[in-house]
Amino acid sequence: MSIEARLQEVLKRLQSAAGKVGRHPNSVTLVAVSKTKSIEAMREYSAIAGRLALPVVFGENYLQEIKEKRPHLTADADLHMIGPLQSNKVRDAVRLCDVIESVHSLKVLELIAKEAARIAKRQRILLQVNIGADEKKSGFTPEGLLEALSVCEKLSNDLCVEGLMTILPYDENPEASRPYFRAMAGLRVRLVGGGRALVFHNDTILLSMGMSDDFDVAVEEGADIVRVGTAIFGERN
Repeated sequence: MSIEARLQEVLKRLQSAAGKVGRHPNSVTLVAVSKTKSIEAMREYSAIAGRLALPVVFGENYLQEIKEKRPHLTADADLHMIGPLQSNKVRDAVRLCDVIESVHSLKVLELIAKEAARIAKRQRILLQVNIGADEKKSGFTPEGLLEALSVCEKLSNDLCVEGLMTILPYDENPEASRPYFRAMAGLRVRLVGGGRALVFHNDTILLSMGMSDDFDVAVEEGADIVRVGTAIFGERN
């Protein structure tokens, strides 16, 4: 199946999920996860997305791939870092990425702000939340998030906090993800109720959650950003 055919299927799923809960599908940003995929495949996706009037947003997991691919992307393409970010890779991440979604610790948060200040950039970020308390996943606990937001508030000249991101363990049943997506939506409600939305860009807390197998469930539960790779590009190399 071609990239265009797969993308059309993804858009149908997104439209159906949004329609079930009275949302407009355009309220959800589709991040095309291009990990291990070629520049040619990314260019093909860009052209198709352009014809369909979709924002061109790519998600990458590894800095080495980002270094190789960034020079070949068009100026209108956004590049999101969605994989684990080590402290020694922060400088490159800030230089190359439009958005860093995987900000998982206070140390990394402060290093990003320091590097952004050094190059006079206000770095767009999301804070990663380990909503499932999974020992194999990184991220702030819901309780630890409050301290991170206080730090973000102090560093607001260098950081633009756009929302929260979570990564769940894979499960063959997409419905297994629903309680966690619902918990993320509940966390957002609590933060808004506690006045913490003021720390976020435009006083709005975006949720990045859901991947190829369960993004429609995520949309039903309030996702604003979904990260879809295999369903668009096919199996990874």
